Amino acid sequence: MTQLTITGNVVADPELRVIPSGKQIATFTVVSSKSVKQADGSWDNTDTTFWDIKCWGKTAENVADSVQKGMSVIVVGTAVQENWDDKATGAKRSKIAVTAWNVGIDLKRHVTTASVVQRTDASFNPSTPDPWSAPFGSDVAPF
Repeated sequence: MTQLTITGNVVADPELRVIPSGKQIATFTVVSSKSVKQADGSWDNTDTTFWDIKCWGKTAENVADSVQKGMSVIVVGTAVQENWDDKATGAKRSKIAVTAWNVGIDLKRHVTTASVVQRTDASFNPSTPDPWSAPFGSDVAPF
């Protein structure tokens, strides 16, 4: 498994869909590049790469509600090779996509407010309380 962290700008608004199993998926593209300062003081973008991003479930919902075209984001996820047969030619095709675990707004370029989303699905049901959930400044040690 190859973990990636990608920073870049969102090319278009994320698309949220529901697949036949009922699970939600959000897809979007992030463009990243390296900025190089030229001799005249101007900046040039090089090594431009477009990344296809997929995220699932609650992350997909939150991305669809929060991320917009042009925003700078930070994506952490896994590189996945996708393979398929081209319907028009029958040729084998493939690409590397990223299955995102986390997507965040890049606070170097944006100011935002956050709200906590209560989890209601059965996928999050810890058997023990989170020891780090004590309020900041409380006398309760997290260990």
